Amino acid sequence: MTESVNADPNMVAVPPARKVAAPEGYTETPLWDPFEAFMGPLFDKRITNEAGEEELWMAFRVDDRHLNTRDVAHGGMMATFGDAVLGSVAWNATGREPCVTLSMQMNFLKSAKTGDLVECRASLTRQTRSVLFVAGEFFVGDDIVMTATSLWKILGK
Repeated sequence: MTESVNADPNMVAVPPARKVAAPEGYTETPLWDPFEAFMGPLFDKRITNEAGEEELWMAFRVDDRHLNTRDVAHGGMMATFGDAVLGSVAWNATGREPCVTLSMQMNFLKSAKTGDLVECRASLTRQTRSVLFVAGEFFVGDDIVMTATSLWKILGK
């Protein structure tokens, strides 16, 4: 088993508000942010793509806490998940230096429903001395339900 994408021996993870079984191939992601822990758990895995590059995948299972009045995943939930996933890419790209979201652009393409596994493949697309550019595609099965791009300010240690 590999180390979880957010594992940090100097931090204590907040327990998730609900216990949900990890999807096949995923491990539970330690969460330190109380809001993310409430909406979680989240899960992660690293895979090697066809180009031989390592990709971060994260996921969550849609449940009743995540729904809007139309009984589909709330856009705010999807945005929070996007911020968590793209933030994990930024965190790891800087050697775990603190970063904050400068901006995030999301495109909502399809809905996710109760029970759906929402998976995100995210990657660093560019890095300067002080800003990271991160992108992600969000899937339910083979369908892309959302895309996101974000800018992250590196705060330093």
